[in-house]
This record gives sequence, C-alpha cells and structure tokens, in this order.
Amino acid sequence: MPLLKFPQVRGRVIDSGDQLGKKLLLAYIFLLALAMSLIPFTIDPYLPAFPAIGQFYGVTNGVVQASFTGVTIGIAAGQLLIGPLSDAYGRRKLLLFTIAGYVIATALVFFAPNIETFIGLRFFMGFFAAGGDVVARAIIRDLYRGQKMSQMLARVFLVQSLAPIAGPIVGSQLTEYIPWQGVALVFALIVLVLLLATSALLIETLPVAKRRSSTPIGLARGYLNVLHDRVFIGLMLVAAFQFSSLFSYLNFVPFIYQEGFGISPTVFGVWMAVNGAASWLGVQIGAIVAKYIKGHWVLLGVSAIGVGLGLGLSVFASSDFWVIESLFALQLFIFGASLTIIPTIALYNHGSEAGTASSLLGVFNFTFASVLSGFYFLLDSQSTVDLGILIAALFFASALALLFVSKAWLLPDLRKPDVV
Repeated sequence: MPLLKFPQVRGRVIDSGDQLGKKLLLAYIFLLALAMSLIPFTIDPYLPAFPAIGQFYGVTNGVVQASFTGVTIGIAAGQLLIGPLSDAYGRRKLLLFTIAGYVIATALVFFAPNIETFIGLRFFMGFFAAGGDVVARAIIRDLYRGQKMSQMLARVFLVQSLAPIAGPIVGSQLTEYIPWQGVALVFALIVLVLLLATSALLIETLPVAKRRSSTPIGLARGYLNVLHDRVFIGLMLVAAFQFSSLFSYLNFVPFIYQEGFGISPTVFGVWMAVNGAASWLGVQIGAIVAKYIKGHWVLLGVSAIGVGLGLGLSVFASSDFWVIESLFALQLFIFGASLTIIPTIALYNHGSEAGTASSLLGVFNFTFASVLSGFYFLLDSQSTVDLGILIAALFFASALALLFVSKAWLLPDLRKPDVV
C-alpha cells in the first residue's frame, strides 16, 4: 500500500517545507486543501436546498438566511479561539480536534427536528470549519514565507478551489433525488475520511520552542503583536470587505436565480459550479500575476474591477440572465485573484503568531459579514439592483483601506524570493 511508504508522523516535528519529501508534499497539499474546504463544504452544498429547507421547517426565506448567519458567526467564533490555541498547543492536535468536531456536528444536522436546532448545529459546523481553515493557513506559514508561501497557497488552492465547484453540483443533485438532510450525511462521511488521513499523515509544524504561552496573557500578547502592524490592519479590512461581497452574493443568488429567473435547483447548482470555476481560475492567475506585479497593485486592480461590476449588477438588473451571470462570474474571478496575495502579505512578519494572525483575518472577515447580513432583509432578494450597490460599496471601501490604512508603499514586495 502506498501509504505505508510514508514516514512515521507521530512525535515528529518539521518547521520548513524543505523537510517534506515529494510524496509528503503532495499529501500536504491535498490534506490542507481539504481542511480549508470545510468552510465551502459548510456553505455551497446547502445553497440549492435553501427553498427546500424553508418548506421543510415551514419558515420564510429570511429565517433560512438566518441559518447562514449562524454559520458565519460560528466561523468567526471558531477562528477567534482555535487560531491562538494552535500557536500555544501546536497545529496537529488542533486540526484533528476541529475536523472530528465538524464530523459530529454535520452528522447531527441529519436529525435536526426544528429550525432552531438546525441553526444551532450550523453554528457548530461553522465553528469547527474555521479550525480547518485557520490551522491549515498557519501550517503553510510555518513551512514557507514570501513568494514560497504564495506558491504553496496557489498549489493548495488549486485543489481547495474545486470545493465551490463540486459542492453546489453535489448539493443540487442530492436535493433533487433525496431529502435535503442527505447532503449533511454525505459530507459528514467525506470529512470522516479526511480525519483518518490527517491522523495518518500530518506532521507537527510548530516546534515547542516556538509556541506561545497558553495563558490568557500569552494569547492576548499574540493578538497585540499582530494588531500593532499597520499593514496587517489594512489588509484585514481589505479581506473583510471582499469576503462580505462574496457572502452577499452567496446569500442572495439562490433566490435571484431560482425565484427571480425561475431556474431549477439542478441548473442553479451548475451555475454555482461555473462561478466556482471562475474563482479557481482567478486563484491561479492571481498567483502568477503577483510574480511580476507588486501585490498591492493587483489588490487595487481587483477593487476597481469590483466597483465596476457592482455598479453593472445594479444598472443591468433587468437585463438578460447571461449579463447577470457574467458579472457574478467576474466577481468570483477577482475574489479568487486576491486569495493568495492577502494572506501572504498579511502573515509575512508574523511567523511566531501565524495562527493568531490567520485567526484575526478570519474573525474580522466573518464578523463583519455576519453584522452586514443583519441588514439583508432591507434589500430586494429577487433582483440585483440593491445587491449590486452593496458590492460596489464594499469594493470601494477595500480600495480606501488599501491606500489609506495599509499604505501601498509599506507592503512587502512578494516578487523577491525569501525563506522562512
């Protein structure tokens, strides 16, 4: 069996990607990609089932959207806690714990008897999914820095970005033929396989000597060190505004497509996959472009395009479906283009607190998205007029944060080779 050729992982510690052999490097790419896929696994497969969930529990669209808010709050809470704990106790233990918790919470969704229980379990799914994402990013920062980190992220996202493509297709197909609860059971089994593989293959990447104190003061000191970095603060805002534009899209597109344009759940899943493919392509192109153009200029270009497409969604709201779909695909493309650049620059100077820094990025992303979602009821959910204005405003705000908070000239040049 090929797995028997991997070296013993328990008790070992590595702190550089150069210590990974080719086979183990490939295994890490897939393990980290799947761990970072827990968030899209929590979101995308359930989008086609939103109307069915509302009918099953006898609640309105707004209440179903509240379950999405529960996920985002859970993700924010999980990142707030799990990231710093991984700086104190190591990556392997925390990653195994969060993946196991995710399996349990997802399996229990299958049995949720009412909407309140469903929303509560979705909170815990988001909480544990956050652990997979934040610890995986910290592991990458443990092993790489600068351009090498960007290249590793691009490899991981080459696999991870398939989740938003496959998730809606799987979810829509399952919703067509079995009760929507089956979606939860299928993904619980998938993540159970990930848990077993991670236990067998993942080596600890944070040596004891580099770990932070596990006391409240020690954890707080890690947060303070990160928050003193102006570049990090600006990029945290940029990431939050862009993530909020994505979550606004995810929250409204099921109703815009299925109720506004009359698209079936199966066809909706296909279009979600197409847009996911646009994000996948954006990740790879963004990583390539960042080799030749300073990262802040790429991010500024993304913000400018985002403002334009948001205004386009508002102005052309009554246009043909293809116009709206093209603009949404462009939104997902530029979102993907910034995915490797933001964390690479933001975590550049925070190796010893990579978990905390990654945690703060995620916490602010999902906290801001959760607060913003509280105002979704004010917007028309069957048209892109209001949504387009919101997306344009968010990308404009990201440009302001990049220019006036981070200050472009302070950002590290990712084109220069660097080592850990």
